[in-house]
Amino acid sequence: MSQLVSEFDQSKTLRSGLKLKNRFVLAPLDLRLALYDGTVSQNDLTFHRSHATAVGMDIVGSAYVQKNGRTRAGALSVSEDINIPGLRKLATAIHQGGAKAILQLSHAGIRAQVPFGQHLVGPSERYGVESLSKRQIIELAQGFAEATNRAIQAGFDGVELQGGNRFLLQQFLSPLINLRCDDFGGSLTNRLRVPLLVVESVLKVAQQCSRPFAVGYRLSPEERYAKGMQVQDTLVLARLLERLKVDYISLSLHDYRQPAVTFDGTTPVVSLFAQQLTTLPCMVAGNVNNVDDLDVLSGQADLIAMGRQLIADPEWPRDKVSVDYSARIQSLSASSEISPRVLEGLLTS
Repeated sequence: MSQLVSEFDQSKTLRSGLKLKNRFVLAPLDLRLALYDGTVSQNDLTFHRSHATAVGMDIVGSAYVQKNGRTRAGALSVSEDINIPGLRKLATAIHQGGAKAILQLSHAGIRAQVPFGQHLVGPSERYGVESLSKRQIIELAQGFAEATNRAIQAGFDGVELQGGNRFLLQQFLSPLINLRCDDFGGSLTNRLRVPLLVVESVLKVAQQCSRPFAVGYRLSPEERYAKGMQVQDTLVLARLLERLKVDYISLSLHDYRQPAVTFDGTTPVVSLFAQQLTTLPCMVAGNVNNVDDLDVLSGQADLIAMGRQLIADPEWPRDKVSVDYSARIQSLSASSEISPRVLEGLLTS
């Protein structure tokens, strides 16, 4: 049996100077607990205060930077200055729990559930979606930058850009969704322009912060169907992010052991990224359930993100005891700490 103390219990200082007490992370969760207008709710505060006690970092999931990028009703908004007071309460609640507070910035693109009067937007005009103009792409990058400034004003310790899970930044990278014929579509170089423009805009704001402020990037390593985004594409993106000196990348995986289908079908995705990246910390998630899993990831992952296990047992990083998370998540839903709309996905994903 492995030792209960692992390398992930050790502190870590990110490139920005942000120091984490340990390397366990509450993964960004789509809890959908916000008020109708995206304002932080009391349920948001209660959940994060109680689940930030044993992790080094708590990532608040999927705060939309523009109203036409809202994921679902109940998602948090960081699209307006009026959102800052509620977000400040949320950052304070996380700090009271003992973790660093990171706000994930997102735009759902063609997957958005837009409010009345808004239109779906994406890389290309298809599926009833309006194609973003060059002016709108610049406004998009500015929207992420302004959201970063709001996160700073609210007292967050960093932001994570949602570049995976088929959200807008991934949509620009995907040759199946991005059918543009201009500077933002076609070749990999062109398809990378929007994600990199957003990253550079956010970094410019973050670097002006008077305290350590981290910038991370979440990505889905590949699209598992013909002519989709390949792992070679996201490895190129990761190396460019390494040059830009972001604080970390986060791999969005169903299982940390899953192989890279668009590579050779056998090599684990995590191993590929560990081999290619020399200075960029890599956050890994996906069925990390016990200390044996931590042993496997030792030397390959720098940070461990967890969702269901930490929902079921916020103290897991300390005791590392496997629990029946299904029963626990059910009870949290009954007490309104998790939206019933999210429950099924948490139990079946």
